[in-house]
Amino acid sequence: MTLDITDRIWGGFLGGAIGDALGEPIEFLSKEERLQRWGSTGVQRFVHPDGMGRFTDDTQMTLFTAEALILHAKTGEPLLIALHKAYLRWFATQKLPSRIPPDTYCNEGFLLDKPVLHQRMGPGRTCLRALMEATDLGMPVVNDSKGCGGLMRVAPIGFWAALHPNEWDLRRTFVVASQAAQLTHGNPCGYLTAGFFAVLIRQVTLGVSINDAVPETMQFLEKLGDTGAPIRESVLVAQDLVDKGVPWELAIPDLGAGWVAEEILAIAVYLGLAAPDFRTGILQAANHPGDADSVGAIAGQLLGAIWGKSEVFPALPSQIGGYSTVTLIISELLASCR
Repeated sequence: MTLDITDRIWGGFLGGAIGDALGEPIEFLSKEERLQRWGSTGVQRFVHPDGMGRFTDDTQMTLFTAEALILHAKTGEPLLIALHKAYLRWFATQKLPSRIPPDTYCNEGFLLDKPVLHQRMGPGRTCLRALMEATDLGMPVVNDSKGCGGLMRVAPIGFWAALHPNEWDLRRTFVVASQAAQLTHGNPCGYLTAGFFAVLIRQVTLGVSINDAVPETMQFLEKLGDTGAPIRESVLVAQDLVDKGVPWELAIPDLGAGWVAEEILAIAVYLGLAAPDFRTGILQAANHPGDADSVGAIAGQLLGAIWGKSEVFPALPSQIGGYSTVTLIISELLASCR
């Protein structure tokens, strides 16, 4: 079956939310605790007593990225400013004060009306601090963080670029996504991974094989020389493991724990290349022994874009708290392009 762009965008958004929600109760648990609770197979479904999955700040911030793109299309406001305002609206849901006056950004958009986005679900300290201390909209942060908080939220930029391929070539996609991540993450690994991932999402959403999309995207890291070397090396490790047929369980030590952005990117690339179907890949991602919710979210975005909504829907996305909010943002994003 040939998938169209809409199928892949639906798959990417929902796949990310599912992986995030599956990994949410697993993160920070030791191997022994996981084995005691769920056995050697790990989590196979949403495990909260009410049967619902709960996505975290990864999906919350992804939705606010999409909101910024929608508002940018409507108002013509510079995208980097729109993105920073959107992230500050997310920050407002965390009930923390910012230096930039709330009336600068809180009277825009529509996501602030969604209660599910006001739940505090393990937000990253780097994102919180960067947004708390920001004084000028659109200015990059000054820190040395290489966490995944910038990477986890930029998939909508890749989807947007796929919807506007003539205006959004690979270079523009890479640059804008990197700048979006640089609002909170100052280490090159923290923001260049976001540029890489957005380009990868763009290409896959347009129907380019993941096997072709990865080397296409690598060109940007190669042009950056030593600056892009740590990310390039991590992705090459993932490709090499796949080429050698190293199974998931044995590949994990070489891919890393996923506590930094280049490791999660490599994990997502490995699963995108190796997973035989969406379900297998998303369960492997969500049961990762490190940063499980973020691995699930980022790998889920890529896997969902690869396999499309028909593969993702059987994973029961309607049992995710906030499912209606995710579907609303997808519909609004698609409608803004008509």
